[in-house]
Amino acid sequence: MKLTSILLLSVLGFCAVYAADVVDGEVTDDAPKASQEEDDLTIGASPDAELAFHFVQPADANVLHEFYTGKPVKFLIGFQNKGEKDFTVKYSETSFRFPTDYNYHLQNFTRGEYNRRVSPKEEVTLDYGFYAHETFAGRPVGLVVNVHYQDADGNVFVNNVFNQTVNILEDDSGFSGETGFLFIFFVALSIGGLYLANQFLSKLSRKSGLSKRRVVEQGTSSEVDFEWIPRDAVKNKEKKSPVAGSPKARKSAKKAE
Repeated sequence: MKLTSILLLSVLGFCAVYAADVVDGEVTDDAPKASQEEDDLTIGASPDAELAFHFVQPADANVLHEFYTGKPVKFLIGFQNKGEKDFTVKYSETSFRFPTDYNYHLQNFTRGEYNRRVSPKEEVTLDYGFYAHETFAGRPVGLVVNVHYQDADGNVFVNNVFNQTVNILEDDSGFSGETGFLFIFFVALSIGGLYLANQFLSKLSRKSGLSKRRVVEQGTSSEVDFEWIPRDAVKNKEKKSPVAGSPKARKSAKKAE
């Protein structure tokens, strides 16, 4: 019994010492790595660069911070070189973040590539635009815009020019690209229908007018073809035809015969 207790205590003591060694090894080995990663990700702004940010579409986005789905969102970035060395603005990155945790990315937009050199005491304006997808309608999101640039010595800097929560609203204008296509389609279809109806009525009116003209011509024609009538019949008809005039004239005409 005593031997069993001694062995059990020995095993437990060995496990405790091993676990402590493992924990100590993890802390001492991983602490420098985590610190190094944080140093690599922490890139600040240059004191010789001054940046500005301004929305141009929609016009009231600078105050309301509201965007509509399906409509363009455009902004300008002003970069001023206040130092004595050249800067090169490489690109801007825009993303939607989770409003309560900006480390969580909801959507990364295409980078705005610039590669624009800015001389000392020079100022340039850069632009970028994106569309808010309809899946974000009715919810707030964090909008983050970062600008990456470097100086003539190759030092890399990142400026965060916008980092706020914005509201994505559903476009209630009722007119979209699909609606516009359907509208144009129905207009074209209506024009085609009116054209065909006009052609049909024209042909119908021409036919009815031609038939009317033929009836009138047949009913009012006064021309007689005498070639098929024998000449003797024509002469006898002329002799038998009454002589116009008074009865005295007719009597005198008979006496003369």
